[in-house]
Amino acid sequence: MNFLKRSQSNLLAFGKNFINSKRTPYNNFLRLQGLRTPALKVNSTQNVGRAVFLPLLMTYAGYTTYKAYCIEDDVLKAAKNRIDDAIYKMKKEFGTQMMSFPNVTAEMKGGDKYTVEFLIDQRKCDMLSVLGAALGSFEKNKEGSGFKVLNFTAYQRDNITTIQLEFEEQVGDKKRHRIAKGTMYITGENTMDRPNFRLILEKSLDISEADIQAFIAAYREANRPNNFVLQRRQFVQQTQTLPEKNVETEEDSTKNRLEARKKLEEMGVTIFFPEASQRNLDWDYLAGYEKQKRDIEDTVLLALSYPQIYDEITKGTRMKEEPNRPKAVLFEGPPGTGKTTSAKIIAQQVNIPLIYMPIESIMSKWYGEAEKRFADIFDACKVFGKAIIFIDEIDAIAGSRDRDLHEASRRILSTLLRKIDSFESSTDVLLVCATNRKQDLDSAMLSRIDLSVKFEMPDSQSRVAIYQRYAKQLDLKELQALAKASDGLSGRNISDICKDAERRWASKLIRKEATDKLPTVEQYLESLKNRKMQNLA
Repeated sequence: MNFLKRSQSNLLAFGKNFINSKRTPYNNFLRLQGLRTPALKVNSTQNVGRAVFLPLLMTYAGYTTYKAYCIEDDVLKAAKNRIDDAIYKMKKEFGTQMMSFPNVTAEMKGGDKYTVEFLIDQRKCDMLSVLGAALGSFEKNKEGSGFKVLNFTAYQRDNITTIQLEFEEQVGDKKRHRIAKGTMYITGENTMDRPNFRLILEKSLDISEADIQAFIAAYREANRPNNFVLQRRQFVQQTQTLPEKNVETEEDSTKNRLEARKKLEEMGVTIFFPEASQRNLDWDYLAGYEKQKRDIEDTVLLALSYPQIYDEITKGTRMKEEPNRPKAVLFEGPPGTGKTTSAKIIAQQVNIPLIYMPIESIMSKWYGEAEKRFADIFDACKVFGKAIIFIDEIDAIAGSRDRDLHEASRRILSTLLRKIDSFESSTDVLLVCATNRKQDLDSAMLSRIDLSVKFEMPDSQSRVAIYQRYAKQLDLKELQALAKASDGLSGRNISDICKDAERRWASKLIRKEATDKLPTVEQYLESLKNRKMQNLA
């Protein structure tokens, strides 16, 4: 027995040296063996990628022996990158639509299966069509892969519906190919209050090109707009190609924009221009608030993306031709609930600049100067063509005139009302205001609001999603425990708790007080408790 223990110890040491060796071609080692099994993680001190040392227990003649294998998750990483690129192309093709694009997760489950999945909104697509799109892609690409359907089943247990496709295909080259089995299934509870189904692809040995294409086909079918939205987008593209009269030259336009930007920055205004590096800043970035997202998309995003559609409707419905696009939107709710983030997402999604106007940039000690500065900011924004002006704490300058209101604030409010809805208003400039005191706003201001969106404190499910964004290494039970302990906290509070936990964990690593690379759930709970004691959460 002592001999066996020494043999095991020596083999583990061999495995570590094998992985840490730069000369070892471990990238292809496992593929030659034809096996993937979970097991013991080995921390490598050299930059050779993420590796796992796998002991395979084999019982023969009463003895337990070990065989060493080495794997890396390049297969998952490559598949995830391919899928993310395809989703980005879908966003460019479909444009802003009624639904957001769900995230795709990829990981090893059960130790011997690759798993790739995404959330499906069962209220907006047909499940059989989604799985049928995947099957059609498999059939289209089966030449050379040996794709074969093994079973296709559908059943329901305890109110959980499952539709499952089992298949097999060949992996590897023609001389040394192996049969890899896989399963693609849709499962979930059929409810009407939220997306509750998931499409899951499970595959052994490898994720082939056919698997990736089938997954992308299913994702596309589950998230594509309906035919009316596609026809509307084609109509917009046609109308946008019509020639325009009195178009200024590109050089004049660039010059005017630079001058307007310089003028705004001198006034203390901050301008956020949409960036390609933030292309993934969409509604998935803001966890929860599905109803609020839908209201903003219906009233704001689509109107900014397809103004010609709205104009065509008003031509057919009104005696006098006039625009019907929103001019003012109000976000109300406690601090840290996503009001400012939503404004940034709107600007990023429709690819127009966001002008953040702080209250201090308007105020002045000179009589009449404040309202003049306010009007100048609005006029300068028109130079950008389409633009979004964001004013936080709007109640500071648009309070009710029935109460004691400073004379300067009265004049600013009067100017604001004229800019929103009068001869001086512009359909190219959208005003987005935020407040946590809607009841204090002037009635004339409220009457000019096209859409009021209320952001409540996140519910339990939203808190789990927020924690998952900032602490992805934790499992579902740990995330649910954190969400339960964070009842009544905002998204910003949760973000601050996670940042505090990361800083404290880094200090423990430096002092050699911790061995795990990433913070544990206990550290997050400790940071949550500390911030509550300090009245910071």
